[in-house]
Amino acid sequence: MMSKVLFSMVILLSSVRHTGGDQVTCVFSEDCIVPCRFQPGSDEVIHWVKLEDQDLPVHSYYYNTDHLEQQNQSYKQRTALFNAQISKGNASLLLRDVTIQDKGRYKCYSSTMNGNKESFIDIALNAPVRWLDIQLSDDKSMVTCSSTNIYPEPKLTWSSKPPFDFYPGNINISTNIKGLYNIISSKQLIKNQTNICTVSSGTINKTASLRLEAPVNSSSSSLVTILCRVPHFDLMTFDLTWMFNHTVPILTSTYTNSTPQMHVEYRWKKNVQGVSESRSLQLQRLTKDHQGTYSCKISTARETHLVLTSLDFTSDAAAVKSSPSPVAAAVAPSPSAVAAAVVFIYCKYNFSPY
Repeated sequence: MMSKVLFSMVILLSSVRHTGGDQVTCVFSEDCIVPCRFQPGSDEVIHWVKLEDQDLPVHSYYYNTDHLEQQNQSYKQRTALFNAQISKGNASLLLRDVTIQDKGRYKCYSSTMNGNKESFIDIALNAPVRWLDIQLSDDKSMVTCSSTNIYPEPKLTWSSKPPFDFYPGNINISTNIKGLYNIISSKQLIKNQTNICTVSSGTINKTASLRLEAPVNSSSSSLVTILCRVPHFDLMTFDLTWMFNHTVPILTSTYTNSTPQMHVEYRWKKNVQGVSESRSLQLQRLTKDHQGTYSCKISTARETHLVLTSLDFTSDAAAVKSSPSPVAAAVAPSPSAVAAAVVFIYCKYNFSPY
């Protein structure tokens, strides 16, 4: 039995059966199962090792219990075997909270009274594009698209609807402290078009679009409708968010099979009349404090669409002030009447027959 336990010192290589070539893809920061099986037998010994210039002990099991005294520090409290299934020939490794350093080639060594086996498994890493942010600059001339914590190295492309020839903009890719990739790109906004950004990594991609609508003019007595037009959007399940000046929430609505569950923020309840079937926002009882930028954001698992509209407010009082008063117009003297009065006064006090 001791010859099995101290396998790193004494191994009868001629009796070891080799298998290899398997690959498993693990997701960054999630748990991952690395499979390994062997012919069941008594006196099981299992050793997991990461193969590098200097092999790293990952997990060991013998004498019917785990032995982690020699485990590499980077794997502390992150590994486990399925102990209840070892007697059935399952030597699979549970690797928790996967990091970028975990990718590479591993060896699973198993031994029983029936023989020895070595299996080789390559761990590939994937950190998919989980979100995509698209923003308009303060001067409304540039649009920026960005995402973070991606692996393998991502790609970013710009497009528009309808199609339009434009300079694609600079793309900057960097690595962060986690060893993952960040990506960002800015380009000139195409007005009256839907500006579309797509970021892809491996087989996963996400898309974000931004459209700047023409300003809407309103007054406090008007019912205002702010449109939310997005390209070729026919999904039945999505999230809808309306914001004021980019940071103030107005309402959120979750659509499941086209049925919405809407929540309106308390301070906006008297102003929101509703949301149309086309997702347009209907407002009422507005004041000059409601002048600003309204943003409609539609999100799905793979798409984000942002529509921005400026509301220019003209109050009823301002409109009245700019118009002549009907009473004043009725009593105001005409120019000819003013001229006649001036002539009369002059003649009365200045005309003399002598």
